[in-house]
Amino acid sequence: MKPNVLLAGGSGYIGKNISSAIENDANLFALSKYPNTKKEFNHNIKWLKKDIYNYEDVKSAMSGMNIAVFYLDPNKNSAKLTQATARDLNLIAADNFARAAAQQKINKILYVSGSRFDNETIQCLKNYGVPVETTETYIKRSHINVELQVSKYNDIRTALRMILPRKWSLEQLVAYFFKWLNDTRGTFLHTKYIENRYIIYTRNEFKPLLVMKKEVNDNSLITFNLVGGSIIKKRSKKQGKLEFRQIKGTRLVIVQLYDYIPKLLWPLYYFFQAPVQGLIMSNDFIDCRIRHFNGRVQSGEKMKYTK
Repeated sequence: MKPNVLLAGGSGYIGKNISSAIENDANLFALSKYPNTKKEFNHNIKWLKKDIYNYEDVKSAMSGMNIAVFYLDPNKNSAKLTQATARDLNLIAADNFARAAAQQKINKILYVSGSRFDNETIQCLKNYGVPVETTETYIKRSHINVELQVSKYNDIRTALRMILPRKWSLEQLVAYFFKWLNDTRGTFLHTKYIENRYIIYTRNEFKPLLVMKKEVNDNSLITFNLVGGSIIKKRSKKQGKLEFRQIKGTRLVIVQLYDYIPKLLWPLYYFFQAPVQGLIMSNDFIDCRIRHFNGRVQSGEKMKYTK
């Protein structure tokens, strides 16, 4: 019986060549946020409309698979506006792949070598115990992340790295983030936590800017669904998400906003709302880094703070 093989990155030129090389020996599946089967010359692939940067999508795609092939060059079909480094996008995808493979009891992951981030990616893929094999052939990726692209939706994707302070859990970091928003005068924001929801507002909590519903995927991945508020576009075809993810074995946390479709017109969002969002997240990142540094100093480590 042929094994079921899932391809990540199967929609590109290299992915097509990988699939054509193994199509006679396996039942092939490929995940893509925007599968375009009409333009694909390989009709033996079953395309799954899934986003590799969405953990629940990847877990669903892994169901019933025996082998998963990871090849990714995160420069296409991500979102209309992507404000994230190629390295962070690669790490998010690899972490999703590893978590989902373990949950769905995949036999092994095959990693196609040739990225500048090979060592980091392979370690991430191994984090949850699924065996990882690497190809002897190296296929180089450009890893050039394009900020603005043509997209079916006017969606946003941003990602930012944060340091989890010493002895803190991810839950504590998330709680601190919302407390920091509320207590820091320069943000002009207030937050309130009611029945598993955070309400973010300026003056009137009954007229919130944003309402987010908490969803704990596991103890190192916490997702908030953007369910309401004045900055959310009503009747949107996508539900935005704000995600806090700790990379296993490290104190690295990646905060990702995705599938968010802003209510503002694009020029207004790009030049006004997006920079404010970035500034708020960056300031919280600096605060957490200082707390992590102080925690290490208090534990007796001899350290010198650097930017």
